Amino acid sequence: MADWEPELYHRFRRYRAEPVDLIFSRMRFARGAGERIVDLGCGTGEHTIELARRSGGRARGIDSSPAMIEKADELRAQLDPELRARVEFVRVDIRDFSASGEYMAIFSNAALQWLGDHRGIFAACFKALAAGGEIAIQMPANERETAQATIAAMAADAPWRDRLGGAATPSRENVAPPETYREILAGLGFAEIDCFYYTFAHPMGSPAEVVEWSRATALRPFLNRLPSEAHDEFVNDLTRRLETAYGASGPLTFNFRRLFIFARRPAI
Repeated sequence: MADWEPELYHRFRRYRAEPVDLIFSRMRFARGAGERIVDLGCGTGEHTIELARRSGGRARGIDSSPAMIEKADELRAQLDPELRARVEFVRVDIRDFSASGEYMAIFSNAALQWLGDHRGIFAACFKALAAGGEIAIQMPANERETAQATIAAMAADAPWRDRLGGAATPSRENVAPPETYREILAGLGFAEIDCFYYTFAHPMGSPAEVVEWSRATALRPFLNRLPSEAHDEFVNDLTRRLETAYGASGPLTFNFRRLFIFARRPAI
């Protein structure tokens, strides 16, 4: 898959920050120099830095994208020396994450939906947590909303069907319902499990803005399967279909559902 585009991803920075604010409001920061936190799928690193700042401890961000890690390192270089010493970024695939009792918190925002085998990832998280440590995870789960439903229908229609080879949005392909994660986490030994959906209402100027939002994330599997010269054709077709589906060519509310997962490794 082509590398990420940090600038495109951050175009809707304010909206993408809302689920992170919800996660931070639930996390129990120890605020001590001994606390260690890992951010799985850290992107450009802002959340990793905030985790270190709030906890008073050390935070490691891991991501498989060279472009994202490069931006994260640039951001780290601008920090004051004390905070910079408590933050590090490493290019690692989440599926290769491994540790033993090292972390008091594992954070992941909008990353695991790109991967399969969530049970294996959560098993690695359980092993990596110290006794009493917590996971705080968010994944988009918006496959039923108008935009992603329209993308799926469009991909199944001619002329796109044969050109896209069964591409699907990450939410539709990899994200299970809350009850599935409750069962997985309980089976692994987690306690204080809380898995739930929360829908954020994002005002948008037009369906075209929804497409721009999607280009940074949900549309990536589709655009990556098309030659670059076909991207504009695909985007224009999708924009027309969304104007019909939303019944609007101007302002609308883009409702975005996300799945939140909180759990703790028992203290004993």
